[in-house]
Amino acid sequence: MISSKEMENMGKAIAEIGENKTCMTEPVIKGAKEALKKNGYDGAEAYAAQLAGTDDYTELLRVLLISKKYNLGSEAAMKVLDNLTKIESGKW
Repeated sequence: MISSKEMENMGKAIAEIGENKTCMTEPVIKGAKEALKKNGYDGAEAYAAQLAGTDDYTELLRVLLISKKYNLGSEAAMKVLDNLTKIESGKW
C-alpha cells in the first residue's frame, strides 16, 4: 500500500517527469514493471541496461532515477509507469 507521504512524493516525481512525450513502448513498460516487482529498482535498472542505446533505455532510466530521487517504493514506481500516458496528457 502506498503511504500518504509516498503519494505526495509521487506528485513531485510526476511533476519532474513532466508532460513530455515518452519514448517507451508498452512491452518495455511491462518488462520494467515485472522487474520492479521481482527485484526492485536494481532489477529494473538491470532490465533497462539491456536496452542500452535505445530511446526506451534513456526514458526508462530517467523515470526510474526520478522515482528513486523521491524515495518511491517499487509499487509507487510501477504506478507511475502504468500512468505515463496520463502524465503525458496532463490528466494525472
